[in-house]
This record gives sequence, structure tokens and C-alpha cells, in this order.
Amino acid sequence: MGARLILYYSGNSDSLRPCFSNCSHKLMPGLSQYTKGIFITALGVLIISPDGLLTRLILVDHWTLIFWRALFLSFGMWLITSLLYPNRSWQQYKSLGLPGLVMILFYSMGTISFITAITHTSVANTLIILSTTPLFAALIGRVFLSEPIVPRIWVAILLVAIGVYVISSDGENQNSSMFGDIFAMTGAFFLAAGFTMVRRFPGISVFPAISTSGLMTALIVLPLAQPFSVTQADMGYLLIMGIYMLPIGTALMYMGPKYIPASEVGLMLLLESVLGPTWVWLALGEQPGSRTFIGGAIILSTLAINTIWAMQSSKRIRQAALATG
Repeated sequence: MGARLILYYSGNSDSLRPCFSNCSHKLMPGLSQYTKGIFITALGVLIISPDGLLTRLILVDHWTLIFWRALFLSFGMWLITSLLYPNRSWQQYKSLGLPGLVMILFYSMGTISFITAITHTSVANTLIILSTTPLFAALIGRVFLSEPIVPRIWVAILLVAIGVYVISSDGENQNSSMFGDIFAMTGAFFLAAGFTMVRRFPGISVFPAISTSGLMTALIVLPLAQPFSVTQADMGYLLIMGIYMLPIGTALMYMGPKYIPASEVGLMLLLESVLGPTWVWLALGEQPGSRTFIGGAIILSTLAINTIWAMQSSKRIRQAALATG
């Protein structure tokens, strides 16, 4: 879930540009800026997309899964923070302040909701419902930040609500349940609340915040978890997920907006909602029901059209500004 924070992050990214620029220039010297952005973002989505599959393969109760996943994610994000800020990583943590702590709490609740959802309903249902996060963010931003909601967003919210209803009413899919779908919706809400905090307080440093939220999540669920019940195979999956896949995938997608518009990064993130269920289907035979296909098509097409529309509107505004300037 951490990767989705980049859609709304507008904080102190300037301090990261020298590191990101040097790395990308050395690795991809002959590519254009736009091609670099597409490649980096797509690689990040590809790396993070098996998250649902690994979660399915880990055979422990969901509290123990949340504990180890969050703990390893915390460590992985600490490593990323230490690499980006080699001489001042601790200062990044100290600078979070009260807004950062509130965002950390929201993200912790979102993580717990996500794992609860993915262990109680299908991966397809979970990821598709989570893709509605930007629309929840629009509603929360309207209430708490007085940000206006343009008519196309209201239309998108209505269509997405219809899509979620269709998915939740899928009786053909034995792996889906209303309980899991509700927690997926709860996860989208908490993640959107975290986005709103980042928009309201753009100085929040995202990587330390995700790292701290992982540690907080692990402490919250520790009384309910059985940490020493994990098998060697499950521990391997957890290490891959928490230390390699999620931190590196998030870091790569964080680099994307440096080269391409954030709206295009958001559009590419929709691929996770397609790739994630595909890996689970190919590996475990978990095939979504017909209503999940229909509802997912409604949601993903609505979000894609809305994002493309926003990109075109932004382009026209920039062209008009240049023409008048």
C-alpha cells in the first residue's frame, strides 16, 4: 500500500532529486526523460504486483502475517531512508511531528484493513476496491480541506459506487465475502485519510513515515499475533515481501513523478489491480467471478477515463497559460 502514497505526495522531494537523478542517469543514459519515467514506474508496479500472491502463499493467521509484514516493511523503508539521507536519516524521523504521527496512524489502520481484506476476500476484490482510494481522498479533501469537487469526480464516484456494489454482490466467487470487501473499503478510506494529511502538511517525509507506521502496526497487533509460529518457507516469503518487494517497488514508483506527470503515474498504478489478481489466478487458480469482472471493468475504466480527462484538462490549462504569458 505504501506505493499509493506517491499519488498525493507533494512534500520535500527536492532533496531526493540529486540521488534519483544520478541513479537513473547511470542506469539509463540514452533514454529520454519520459521513457525513463514510464520504465521506472512500470518496473515499480511489476515488482510490487505479486504482493497479493505472496500474501496468499503465507499460511499463518492474518494477525501474525500483519506483524511480520509490517516489521520487515519498517526495516526495509529504514534502509531506503538511510540510503537517501546517509548523514541525516534520523533527522527525517524527528521531523515528522504531530501531522506525521497522525498520518502514520492512518496508514497503520490501512495496512491492518488491507491484510484483513485480502485474507477474507479475493485478491481481485481487494485490489479493485482499493483502487477507489483517490475518490475517497477527493471526498475527505472536500470535507476537511474545502477542496472543490468538479462534476467529473462526482460522476466517477457514482460509477465507482455502482462498481463496488456489483463486486460485493458476487455470489459466484467462493473466495469473496462481504466482510473482506468491507475491510478493503475501510483500507481505501484510511489510505485516503493519510493522503489528505500529506496534502495538508506537504513537509511530511513519506519514507520515514511508512517505516514508522510499519513498526507501529507490528506493535499494535503483537498481542494478537503468534510470531514464532511462522515456518521457514513463510518467513522467506515475508522477507521477500517486506525487505525487497515493497520498499524497492515503492522507491521506484516514487521516482516516477520526477519524469512524468503524477496523474500518469496514478494511471499506471491501475495496472496493479490487473496484474495482482492475474498472478494469483495463474499460480493458485483463484479466478474472479463474473460480477467481479463486470464491477472491476466499471471501476478501472472510470478511473482511467477520469485520469486521462484530468491530464488533458491540465494540459489545456498549461497551454492557455503559456499563450497568455
